[in-house]
Amino acid sequence: MNPFIEDLSKKNLDDLLKTINDLYKKISWLSRMGNTAMINQLHGVVSMYQEEINKRYRDEVDAAKKNPIMKNSLDIG
Repeated sequence: MNPFIEDLSKKNLDDLLKTINDLYKKISWLSRMGNTAMINQLHGVVSMYQEEINKRYRDEVDAAKKNPIMKNSLDIG
């Protein structure tokens, strides 16, 4: 966890996705400038945002599996 990044669990999904998009734009610009050190730092930040999104999706799947309606459904995954 980076101490300079606010608590990602308090952001909504749209904000997380918008921030990731903005970070990739910055990474693209930095790659044209040849600033690999900053690119590596931003990739770490993107990873943190992506992990938060993945955690939310896993939580949604777990919640769906606990739903009584879903217990009798066929899991093809």
